[in-house]
Amino acid sequence: MNLFKAHIVHPHTQIPLIVYFNERDGYVTFEKDEDVLKVLFELKDELREDTLFQVNLEQASNICLTQYPVDDLSEAILFLTKLGVDEADVEFKQMLIH
Repeated sequence: MNLFKAHIVHPHTQIPLIVYFNERDGYVTFEKDEDVLKVLFELKDELREDTLFQVNLEQASNICLTQYPVDDLSEAILFLTKLGVDEADVEFKQMLIH
């Protein structure tokens, strides 16, 4: 299986996400970047009480529930640009799976 991973900030919610592209199955999935969120909460504890941030966090959870079909890595990047992510901010790295 060829699995690729990139880190982005969702352009509308400002929530850090990990993007996975599964080349074999042809889909993109999202996961909240919990490590980055942990650092954000440590630096800005008030984010835990920020209503807008919490709503955005919930919206980010929703995007993580779906697999989005794409044909190849370039289409995965195109998909992200259609979401509003700057192409220069997308750097997929291949993951080694044992």
